[in-house]
Amino acid sequence: MFYSGKWKSRVLMVTGLALAGPSAAVEFTLNGDVRAGFYSLHRDDRDGKEDTTDELRLRVRPGIGAKFNEQWQAQVRFAGRYSTDDRNELHFEIFNSLPADDGLRRGDSTLDEIYVEYRPDTAWQVRLGRFQSKAELDGVAKKSLDRNDSPNTDITWTDGVQVKRKSVSGWVTTAIAQYNDSEGATQVRHAPLDFSDDGSRVSYFVGLENTQKAGPLVQRAMDVTWLPDALHSGGVGVGPVEDYWGLIGRLAGQWPMRASMKFMLAGEVGYAPNTPQRSVVKTGTSGDADGLAAQITFNFIDVVPQHSAGLVFGRAGDGWLLSPDFGPNTNLVELRYKWAIDKKQTLEARARNREDIHQRVGSLYKREDVDFYVRYTFKF
Repeated sequence: MFYSGKWKSRVLMVTGLALAGPSAAVEFTLNGDVRAGFYSLHRDDRDGKEDTTDELRLRVRPGIGAKFNEQWQAQVRFAGRYSTDDRNELHFEIFNSLPADDGLRRGDSTLDEIYVEYRPDTAWQVRLGRFQSKAELDGVAKKSLDRNDSPNTDITWTDGVQVKRKSVSGWVTTAIAQYNDSEGATQVRHAPLDFSDDGSRVSYFVGLENTQKAGPLVQRAMDVTWLPDALHSGGVGVGPVEDYWGLIGRLAGQWPMRASMKFMLAGEVGYAPNTPQRSVVKTGTSGDADGLAAQITFNFIDVVPQHSAGLVFGRAGDGWLLSPDFGPNTNLVELRYKWAIDKKQTLEARARNREDIHQRVGSLYKREDVDFYVRYTFKF
């Protein structure tokens, strides 16, 4: 199911017809979202040059769901990413890997969901195909050190099989076996992670999470990501290939304040025991890169009803290679505002600063990015 877009579509169609049967009524639904906003980035680069980019962005993701019966359903979704700063022609392809470091390029479109789902009862869910997967820290500005498909206006996805089980105590176990094409993964995976080796074709994720309130706690989670034969610690094509592990824990607590307002304190820590050499990621000339990453968030929810604000402090070592939200060797500070207009509409604003932790070898300065956006999201 992973090698041909046409094959994926045919599998989904044949499976749906087989499940529905000749006399069954299939229920179709239209779903998805549209996100548009103004984005501005000012960069002080490592060579001393300054650059400012202002653009309008648009992401559209209309999908069609098919419900065959209470146990079986399927979904197909189109996803396109566009910008006034677009330097690429409009292009559609069912990609086997990401064409850019953060997902689709401006102007690209694809099918980011093509899956069949089976729910034998209320506790179990099995999803097979191309789908979206996340493991986020709760809060106003939801981010992840590990798994977060399609944040902001990005478009990424997961190819594989996902099994979920929810216990009566509220703990949800998620297991994913994910296919990686030899040209690259379908999620953000930073160099020198590389998937050219045959042993890296399938990677694994196991997560355990509980979001039922227990005293002040509103989120407790732990995850493990295992990428076999994907770490080229001495550089791609140089030396032995190793497994890359990511161990992550999340915790969030919430307390009532005046009127409707609530305060949430949340944190996430990740650690990678195997990391590349600093000479490979160009943050030094000797030793191994830092595999520690963390974020802490301060969230003021419903300061007035439907209006919330959050402050994020994050740090990812030069050896943390999994996150789409925190690049390796980066300190981050972010202020986020969110207006939940209703269940379908959201208006958000962000101001963010990102800076290199270590000055890269051969560069004149550390890179510093200051960016800002105002974006509107409509779900249907």
